[in-house]
Amino acid sequence: MTTPKYGEVCWTELATSDVHSAKKFYAELLGWQFTDYDMGDSTYTMIKAKNDEFGGMWHIPKDQQEQCPPHWMSYILVEDIDATLKQAQKLGATIVKPVTQAGDMGLFIIIQDPAGAHIAFWQVLNSAG
Repeated sequence: MTTPKYGEVCWTELATSDVHSAKKFYAELLGWQFTDYDMGDSTYTMIKAKNDEFGGMWHIPKDQQEQCPPHWMSYILVEDIDATLKQAQKLGATIVKPVTQAGDMGLFIIIQDPAGAHIAFWQVLNSAG
């Protein structure tokens, strides 16, 4: 797998109400493999194709399933998450999820673009990208 450059999609993630069924579907359809990681109060599933991790999967809690339907989310790699958010807002985007740290791996935001589509942006911590 090639390393994404700034401005390119660097990760994709499935939020689903049924992780077990999603794993079965994508394993049979595309041959994907999955590794579960205990995150304390939840489980995060890494998705692999041909031994390359390219995405993840998580279970939408039951109390959030009416507000958050199953969906795929793409993450675009950026150099500066704060500058990206500021510019996105200047161009008419609204914040869905503000700057959030994901462990020691990176920072992310989710915005809604002016046409209503959601997209996420990712900044790697302690790396040139």
